[in-house]
Amino acid sequence: MPGKPWDGEGDAAKVWKGLAEIFAKLEKHPFAKAGSLSVESAGDTPFVSSVASDRFVCLHPCGPCETSEAYYTAWAEQYLALIADGQLYPQFSVEAYLVYRFLRDNAAQLADGENRFFLKHVDDKGDHLMVDEDLNITGTIDWQMARTVPRREAFALSLVSADMRALCDGEVSLSTSDLALRNAVYETSEGMAHQMGDEKVRRFFWGLRLETQWVYALPLANALLQMFGIEQGWDEWKEVAIKQYGDDERLEALVRTSSGVSQSDR
Repeated sequence: MPGKPWDGEGDAAKVWKGLAEIFAKLEKHPFAKAGSLSVESAGDTPFVSSVASDRFVCLHPCGPCETSEAYYTAWAEQYLALIADGQLYPQFSVEAYLVYRFLRDNAAQLADGENRFFLKHVDDKGDHLMVDEDLNITGTIDWQMARTVPRREAFALSLVSADMRALCDGEVSLSTSDLALRNAVYETSEGMAHQMGDEKVRRFFWGLRLETQWVYALPLANALLQMFGIEQGWDEWKEVAIKQYGDDERLEALVRTSSGVSQSDR
């Protein structure tokens, strides 16, 4: 494939315009289910199979999903299972479990009734775009983890235009690049641009990233609560959430384990 991976330098406006045109082409080819594309043998027509993984964590296959709410719910549930099993966030398992339980319970905020799905490159940091010396996009590489996703995710703001410092620090905001990309998409398709009004989807999938210390995960947790309409601070919200999810057996086990560790550290 001609060109080289885009390094974020140069006239980004041309790249945003090219990316908007790619989105417009992808929108013309919807799928009936959310999942990962698969083939049984070489030469076969791809079909939608289980969602295999995401950009950060090796998840167990789930799906395919026939509704957007089922898709978002299944993603959060996979994280809950890994947290409960001690494979993710063992340093702050109770806090992490509460965050992903909250995301699971609020999946409906992202869902739509359309239940059509579109091909999405899930590692779209920018270097997946091949550009020539004039910054014309010549192609897209590294589709190994691609999946079919709801419209809200397929055409949402993602990592390609994110201010990574603000994202990692839990600052809820749209970057200059976010706004430029949204404007480019608006010129191509007003309907697609409506998916770029906020960073709720981006925050949902960024989650707590792979932080190993709560002091770094806390800003991300607060950003998620803010994006989904919670005005309380973390400590106040946590107290309410512990009571709200009091009948969750996995959470109860984590609380018991966490309490035991805390007492042994004294």
